[in-house]
Amino acid sequence: MSQKTSWWNSWEITIDSNWIVTIGMALLLLFCGWQLVWEARHLVFGNLVEQIILTRVFDKISAVIYVVCCLLFVFSFPAKSVKLAFVLLGTNQVIRIVLHYFHSSAATLHSAAVAGSIARQIAFTLLFVAIIQWFRSVVRWVSLSNPGVSDS
Repeated sequence: MSQKTSWWNSWEITIDSNWIVTIGMALLLLFCGWQLVWEARHLVFGNLVEQIILTRVFDKISAVIYVVCCLLFVFSFPAKSVKLAFVLLGTNQVIRIVLHYFHSSAATLHSAAVAGSIARQIAFTLLFVAIIQWFRSVVRWVSLSNPGVSDS
């Protein structure tokens, strides 16, 4: 009696990376997707202006650390799309800091918030696509029965 096997029984997934990096990239993919949805939600429902105002000292310090990290990431990654994403994120944060200290009008704050939201959406989309391309380069399907390879 012959046994029928389906296609998923004859293939296995192989990941050409260690499991810590793979899990980290999966979490980063989820984070970028969540941030992208969150930014789109803020843009659609119009509560963007409060993102510009830096009220506490912690907000100001974390904004400067964010800019420094984005600058470091620009020079750390070879892919141009990832560099562009971090340039967009860092520039958005610099504009946010500058507008906070120059006491801008409500119209300027709103325009900057909308432009910043669009820049962040573009940046997170670029990061999302770059992570998916990374997964496509390290994850592959391998046949369990290779007729050209001997078992010995």
